[in-house]
Amino acid sequence: MKLSIQIASLAALFSAAIVNAATAPSYNSALSSWVNTKTIAAQTRLLANISPAGASAGAVAAATSTSNPNYWFHWTRDAGITLHEVSIWLNSTTDSATTDAYKQKLNDYSTFSRQLQTTSSTYGIGTAKYYMNGAPFTGAWCMPQRDSPAMRAVSLIGYARYLLSKGEDVSVYYDRKLPTTSIIKTDLEYVASNWNADNNNCDIWEEVRGNHFYTRMIQRRALIEGAQLASQLNDPGAAVYYNLQAGYISGNMTEFWSSTNNYIQTTIDYSGGLDYKASNLDSQVFLAALHSGLDDGFYTVESDQMLSTIVAIINAFQPLYGINSMNSAIVNSVSMPISVALGRYPEDKYTGYNSNGPGNPWSLITSGMAEYHYRLIETWSKDGSISVTSALSSFLDQLNSKYKIIFTNSYAVGTTYFSGSATYAEILSNLMLAGDMYMACVAFHTDSNGQMYEEWNLNTGYGQGAVNLTWSYGAHTAAARHRAAASKIVYGN
Repeated sequence: MKLSIQIASLAALFSAAIVNAATAPSYNSALSSWVNTKTIAAQTRLLANISPAGASAGAVAAATSTSNPNYWFHWTRDAGITLHEVSIWLNSTTDSATTDAYKQKLNDYSTFSRQLQTTSSTYGIGTAKYYMNGAPFTGAWCMPQRDSPAMRAVSLIGYARYLLSKGEDVSVYYDRKLPTTSIIKTDLEYVASNWNADNNNCDIWEEVRGNHFYTRMIQRRALIEGAQLASQLNDPGAAVYYNLQAGYISGNMTEFWSSTNNYIQTTIDYSGGLDYKASNLDSQVFLAALHSGLDDGFYTVESDQMLSTIVAIINAFQPLYGINSMNSAIVNSVSMPISVALGRYPEDKYTGYNSNGPGNPWSLITSGMAEYHYRLIETWSKDGSISVTSALSSFLDQLNSKYKIIFTNSYAVGTTYFSGSATYAEILSNLMLAGDMYMACVAFHTDSNGQMYEEWNLNTGYGQGAVNLTWSYGAHTAAARHRAAASKIVYGN
């Protein structure tokens, strides 16, 4: 199977560089080589965790660890994130064998998902954790997790759109019935009727009960894209209903902003769980922008609220981990600058094995921050201009103060810089440098064979916790895909 086609096909999507003034740093080739090689390895390992031996077809192992910790379970959210990534690969490949392999994974996942939806369990569609044979987990756990069905819907809406583009029937995914027997509509109906049911919902780290920014964002995306699919499939009543609920969610999102702290709070209406997350600052907030952004400016990567939150996250994590004292590392036998490593939230006590603390930096989160910077490049390249706000100015200032990235052209708050200007070009090229510093950080702390863990030890930098974490592989491949796009914009290759 030609997994490498993903990288090649992405590069072909973009035209010549628009930032002609940018020159790739000397280490760019070494980092690109590592990224390309490890992306193929990550794709292979991710696919191996879908329908693995000893599991039902379509089940997705969160990790291959079966003890200390045991992650040999199917989490609805993790699986949705994983298969959404596969659906993106499917849309960018032209190789028939690869297409068939991706479709088989998605078809098996779809069948397994319907099995889960129709299996009786305490929390119904809000059940987040299953054994690898599809039986619901019945032990003590933080549930319901209402982001999970929304993420599953998003992953399968993408696949349904692909099938429709090929003229294939999608009635198993979406029908116009109530009650429905289709996978996507089952999840959409649950999301639409339960997004504001109570404040007993658990966050994506499965530790805190309340209403959560990440959950609301992915619910909003699911409903908006669900409404679009409903309209396409001649279900206008459902489209109106989903759009109405998405609008209500949008109207409630302002409650998460803290003007006092100048960042987006991760949880409001706290009702239980961990009581020591005093800052209410959490990396899942920017992950929400990556997983739920709709190119509509609503808490997207370039929004002032998100930029301010990124500044707060970097400031919070830099002093927490011993490995963040490093500012360069050897990757592919070449020395290059690296970023700080990032964790879940400053007060984290989960070590990957227990909750005795302190917490560690996470691979998927650091990869996510690389992707964040690459996405900024893509966004402003598409816009053709950058309007410097106070929030963006602080964000760019931090690139200089934390990473010594030099701006030779000044940027002024209240000024818009257009494509072709020196300031516009420099901002994009410096964002590329920053994104690559996060990617280099991931490279340095990843095993030479490409094996990825959930966490890195905060002092040694070695992998810790669950091994072969599927989400870590998906986060890397997503970052690599956006790096390819950003590199084409900035460097022309």
